[in-house]
Amino acid sequence: MKFKENRALARILVVIAVIASVLISGHVSLSSQRRAVMNSFYDTMDADLNTKSAYADNLSGVASRYLDRNSEYITNMAQARDLLLEAKTPAEKYAASVKITNAAAALYDVLGTMSLNETDERLRRSNYADIVAVDDILKRTSFNQDVDKFNSQLALFPANVIASITGIDKAEYFR
Repeated sequence: MKFKENRALARILVVIAVIASVLISGHVSLSSQRRAVMNSFYDTMDADLNTKSAYADNLSGVASRYLDRNSEYITNMAQARDLLLEAKTPAEKYAASVKITNAAAALYDVLGTMSLNETDERLRRSNYADIVAVDDILKRTSFNQDVDKFNSQLALFPANVIASITGIDKAEYFR
């Protein structure tokens, strides 16, 4: 039998080519969509988190004029900021962001019991207000909704099959 005359083999090769084409194009499409969702986090929200970290550093600077640098309040803030710097994923960054907010609230409260000079009192209030404002901005982004949309699409046929075969993972939430 000649290769040209073997219809069964030709059909098998066509089916394999179609399946490979669907998997490759599906992988490229899903990867692109996932990358777009994740880039929206790293392009905008990550910058907001860095801004929040700077405000937290400023608040710690005010506190260091009134508290021992080894106080639990300043140490907790430094640890929370370090955690944010080390965080790679949205979920890790969210956990670090919450720790910064909690450490900032504790620092704000303890400084509120002290007699600060006028400038430091203004800085205490404004830096804490800025931290809370960044949290509000982060809550209002559409990132988690975009993740929901992508992950829902990924759960449907044929995307779920393509994703499982080609290794496309769900997008991670900022929560």
